[in-house]
Order: sequence, then structure tokens, then C-alpha cells
Amino acid sequence: MGKIIEDWLSKAVFIYSFGLFFLLYRSTLYFPSFEPLTFICFFAAYGLINYTILFIQKKLGLYEYGSLWLIFSWIILLFIDRFLDLLSKFIDPSFFHLAYVIMLIIILCLIIGLISKKTGSRKLRKLYPVMNVFIFILIGLTLLSGIKLDQQEKKHATALTNRKLPSVEIKNNKDLIWILLDEYADPASLKTQFKFHSYLVDSLETKGFFVFDTLRSRSDATVHSINSLFNLDDSIPRPNYSYATNGLNQNLWIKSLQQKGYEFVNLDFFNIGGHPKFYLLRFFTDNYTDQLIDGSVFSILLNKIIKKDMPADQYNQKIISAFKLKVREKRAKPAFIWVHLLIPHEPFYRDANGQLNKDPVLDVNSSSHAKVASQYTAYLNYGNKVVLEMLNGIPDWRNKTIVISGDHGARMIVPDNDPRRKQTFGAIYYPDMDKKELNKIKYMQQIPFHLH
Repeated sequence: MGKIIEDWLSKAVFIYSFGLFFLLYRSTLYFPSFEPLTFICFFAAYGLINYTILFIQKKLGLYEYGSLWLIFSWIILLFIDRFLDLLSKFIDPSFFHLAYVIMLIIILCLIIGLISKKTGSRKLRKLYPVMNVFIFILIGLTLLSGIKLDQQEKKHATALTNRKLPSVEIKNNKDLIWILLDEYADPASLKTQFKFHSYLVDSLETKGFFVFDTLRSRSDATVHSINSLFNLDDSIPRPNYSYATNGLNQNLWIKSLQQKGYEFVNLDFFNIGGHPKFYLLRFFTDNYTDQLIDGSVFSILLNKIIKKDMPADQYNQKIISAFKLKVREKRAKPAFIWVHLLIPHEPFYRDANGQLNKDPVLDVNSSSHAKVASQYTAYLNYGNKVVLEMLNGIPDWRNKTIVISGDHGARMIVPDNDPRRKQTFGAIYYPDMDKKELNKIKYMQQIPFHLH
């Protein structure tokens, strides 16, 4: 038995076991989505690709270049997002075109191959047992970590379901319309970050809205912020996007409102409360295949193949058009219409008048602070115009409950630990509202408890 194990460890098993590690690592980020057949197909494809490459290498007499270049290639291909994040600290992110990245991978692999040839395959094979053991340890640690995470999430979900909550009644069971503007900062942050005053504040206050000067969010990430809101969970955000996305789709608030007779209308790119997304945007993974390839070169290639021109702008325009129809539909039940606009979130496709920018900021990290600030505030003003038009298009809106908010603050031009990243916009209106009561709200996620 010991001889068999020793023989196996002396071979390049790590080339194949690394694929197993990667698939398990991606699977453990969200265990409930696991699909055995998909897992087997991916692992079989990975193994076949490696076998074919090594077979060709041997036939061409290039076996002396070793196999370390191959495992190095897979590490970069499968964890390309991590490498790009690291490189962005030293290189301008605008350099990171896919063609350049592939060229860099090829050059590095050639260098490793030449080093392997010069060193000698026998010397390099002495590393095989170490690498094999290391990969198997990684697999074990990954499984333990995934199981622990899944158990924690189950406990958290049980605690959310069993806790006693304040009332989430809506005033007189009227229609609730919530318009969320992604990355819209609160008035206080706009003043300090951009020396800017949003006229939306004045317009809404004139119409009788209560507008927060400062309002915080539990997270500066969209999916965590919205998941906390819909699960009435004013606590620590979920540990990763996959669990948060699933939590949003199985949330407690929609279940509660539906039990009270409400109809939910989902105008979002997320699945919410069992209601399918309105539009497909590949921002967050919500299926097992995407979960496996997310952050890899294969995800980048897939996005390029199916990419649409200005997808976020197309999404926004479709949402605006759909909203105009949904608010005028005749219903036997009260409705909760949820609208999520990617305004003023980057890319800043439009100017303050709604015209397409000739040179929009697509990535705030690769543009000057002055350009980012100018286009962000202009896009924000476009959002103001859109929101006021949407509000004025709601039949008898003064007899409904209206919430207009952001999900987090403006994350650009400030450090990661800056509290303004979590300070977001908030405005509430409903008939005969108690402004003193609303003034007690400190977090956007607390709003559902104060709509009656």
C-alpha cells in the first residue's frame, strides 16, 4: 500500500487534482446549488484537455519542458480576476485587455518551460510529491471550510425565520412603490465628496416627502444591501454573493406581504422572493455553471460572446418603459412594485440631459478623479430627471406609499474604509406620515418597519 501511494505521489497527479480542487472551491462558495452531473462534466473536460496537451507535448518531443507550465497556466486562467486585482496595484487597469492578458500568460509559460528544460525534468520531478500533497491538503481544507460556511448559513436562516419582528404593515394596505437608484449617495456625502447639491432633495421635499440628510446602509455592496433589506435583517451581511443572492430570492418580506394579499412586481436583474428577474445582466452568479466559471478567463470569454452594447443602459431604458406600464395596470390586490435602476452607478452612459456620453467613464478605477466626479454628478442629475418623471407618471401617487432610495453610497474617490461608501439616499412618502417616527431610521434596511 505504501509503495502504491509513493508511486502515485511521484507522478504529476497534481495537474488533475488541481482541477478537482478548483471545482470544489467554487462549489463550496454555495453548496445548495451543487449539480453532480455538471460537476462531473466540468472535471472530465478539464482532465481531457490536460491529457490531450501532455500527449501532444510528448509526441512532439517536448516532454523535457515538463508539466509545471501547465499547472501554472491553469492557476492564471482559473483565477484571472485575482491576478488582475493584484496587477492593478502596479499597472494601469486600462491595459488589461483580454489579448494582452493571453499574451502575458503565453510568455510566462514559455519562461517556465525554458527554466524546466534547463533545470532538468528529473530534478523537477522531486517537487511532484510536495505539490501532490499540497493540493490534497487544499482540497481537504476547502471541503471543511465549505461545510462550516453552509452550517453557519443554515443557522443564520433559521434565526431569521424564528425571530420576532416589529410590524411591517403598510399604511392602509396601499400600493407600495420602491424606486432604488444604485450607488446614489446621501445629501451629506454629495456635499463632502463632490461639493454637489442634488435638486432631487428640494423637489421631493416640495412634494411632501421626508428626505434623509444622512442615511446608512449595512453594506456597500448591492446584493448584500438589498438582501438585508428584503430579509428584514438589520445585522451582518451574508458572507458571499452566492448566499446573499439565494437569500434575496427566498426572502421573508415578500412572503409576509404576499400573505397579507400583496402582489409583487419585480423590475430588477435579481430574482427576488421567487419572482424571476426582469432582465438578464451577468453581474452576479445565480446558477451553478456561472458559479463554477466566475472569475476565470472562461467567464470573461462568455461575457464577450454574449455581450450587448451598453447593457446597463439597455436595462435602464427597458425598466423605465416597463414601469410606466406596470403602474397603470388595474389590479384586484394592492401591489408592491420594486424598481432597481443602475443610475448613477458606473458606466456613466448619459449626461444630465439624458444624451449619450461620447466618452463615458466605464471604469472609475482607470479614469481621473475629476472626470469621474463630473460624469457621476451629471448621471445623478439624469437619474433625478428620470425619477421625477416616473413619480409624476404614477396615477394618484399621493394615495400610495413611495420610497426612493439608494443601496449604498458613492464608492469612488474614497478609501475602502471611508464610512461614506455606506451612506445612501433615502426619501419616504405616505399619507399622514409621522416625520418624527421616520427620523428614528438610521439604516436603509430599517425602512420596512416604518411604513405605517
